[in-house]
Amino acid sequence: MHNYCLMLSFVGTNFHGWQVQPNLRTVQGVLSDALGTLFGEKIKLIGCCRTDAGVHAKEYIANFKSSKTFPLENLLKALNAVLPEDVGVKKVWFEDLSFNARYSVSGKLYVYRVFPSHTRDPFLEPFLWRIPYNLNKEIMKKGAELFLGNHNFLGFAKLEEEDNPFVELEECSVEEVDGIIEIRVRARRFLRYMVRRIAGCLIYLGMGKLTISDIKEFLNGKRCPYTAKAKGLTLEKVFLPKSLTDA
Repeated sequence: MHNYCLMLSFVGTNFHGWQVQPNLRTVQGVLSDALGTLFGEKIKLIGCCRTDAGVHAKEYIANFKSSKTFPLENLLKALNAVLPEDVGVKKVWFEDLSFNARYSVSGKLYVYRVFPSHTRDPFLEPFLWRIPYNLNKEIMKKGAELFLGNHNFLGFAKLEEEDNPFVELEECSVEEVDGIIEIRVRARRFLRYMVRRIAGCLIYLGMGKLTISDIKEFLNGKRCPYTAKAKGLTLEKVFLPKSLTDA
């Protein structure tokens, strides 16, 4: 038995997220179909996380097991030959049988991009939220600091029935890159909609439509109603344990 691992990237615009859903185009569905054709068997594909419809990934980790041997370089070439243009495989390798993409990764970095401008660049438009407002970056940076550390993020989750709403953020920062404001959020795990609602809070804070006190209330359990558009969010990087990266 082999444990195949994939590093892939995808443009989420025309996908209904990662996870397979009946009658909807998903990344897991497209990739599973391609692997099933190549291996001649049904493939159970495990992803490092779910993504919402429209969210992108520059780096995503998945794994599957099969008793069949497929040379890694040939698998990389074959997958990229049959996959649609909005998803691609960057790397393929074997991992220990105990590796599980969902539970074995040590962290994920999301970047939300917002462009405060009246001008429009069609080459950037699919990957950011363009808003016709000036943003106060300094107050956004102060707001981002509130999210650092271990907090109950139930007010930022899609569902109220989260088993464990406490999440520790290792990074939450705001910086400007070529006129685009990037909100960077890193943690081992996230609740659904959590990053988009953190981004939404910081953007509305920057517009002057929220205050620091409002964010504190959300962190104390008040429901956060601000969800940033999915297209501005990218899973930028997935972190593997050092024992794996050194292997």
